[in-house]
Amino acid sequence: MRSPLVSAEPKVPCAGCLVRLPGLTWGDLCPECTAELHRRASSRARYISLLACLLVVWYAWLRIPLRPSIRVWLAAIVVATYFLTRKIATQVAMDLMRKRPGEMP
Repeated sequence: MRSPLVSAEPKVPCAGCLVRLPGLTWGDLCPECTAELHRRASSRARYISLLACLLVVWYAWLRIPLRPSIRVWLAAIVVATYFLTRKIATQVAMDLMRKRPGEMP
């Protein structure tokens, strides 16, 4: 029988809130801090992706003759731009906020 003082893995503190949880590695965030970080990054990514979609529509308005068949393709491109830009911007924002937590409110 093992002693209760010896554990299989030590409890490591969260890099954000310093709560000690088993299963974390050094420099990782706890689930609560990860969820908060994702929420903050997602809100910033929403604005970035909306700006990217507006730029695509503005470019199409100025440069492309908007016939009905082209409008359908433009709508598909705008939707794809929104989701791809949001996914990329969320990941970039999470990485930046994780590296510099005090600089981005």
